[in-house]
Amino acid sequence: MKKIIYGILACIIIAGAIITCTIGLNVDIIYSKNVEIDVYIGKVVDSEGIKQLAKEVFPNEKIIVQKIEMFEDMISITMKDKTDEELKEPLEQLNNKINEKYGTNNKIEDGITIVHNPKIRLSSILKPYLVPVGISIIIILVFVGIRYKKLGVLKTITKYILCTGVVEIVYLSLLAIIRLPINRLVVPMGLVLYITTITALSFISEKRLFDTVQTENSKKSK
Repeated sequence: MKKIIYGILACIIIAGAIITCTIGLNVDIIYSKNVEIDVYIGKVVDSEGIKQLAKEVFPNEKIIVQKIEMFEDMISITMKDKTDEELKEPLEQLNNKINEKYGTNNKIEDGITIVHNPKIRLSSILKPYLVPVGISIIIILVFVGIRYKKLGVLKTITKYILCTGVVEIVYLSLLAIIRLPINRLVVPMGLVLYITTITALSFISEKRLFDTVQTENSKKSK
């Protein structure tokens, strides 16, 4: 049974590595190369209303609409990167639709700003978490080495490192295979898996330690 599980995990990791190296991960709009269109309206607007207008102008695009001013009179529309020439006509349509909906008379050159954002590397997303996670790993491994000394220090520490490492690699491989978008939830989910794995390993190690101590005590009593 173990061999079958190991084989499945190996296949998932290999498939994930191949997909990542060939076509890459499916990065969400925020982290991919995108264009941000900031629209100043001058009136309090609802983001859903603007999103509906934007979808009419960009029907085949996945877009993110957010309010970016405390007075709720400015909207940010983010989508996959396009050239200024490609955006020229759609933005005219969008501006006209906004003016019509909100009774404004805004001009493109005064109310719309285009910002082209470069692709964000995965390493940049992970960077803020590296030091705290690294410190936690060191503390956990030191504790594990002391707590489960009777089970074999090197063996137990190696088990913790391998299990947590394999779980995270399988997680990333599944993201690549299933084509789930890399977004703000990816790292928190990875941390949840990390904590869950450490907790499960600790429960197993505690049981093994209890059984070992019980066995030693029974031998001494004889």
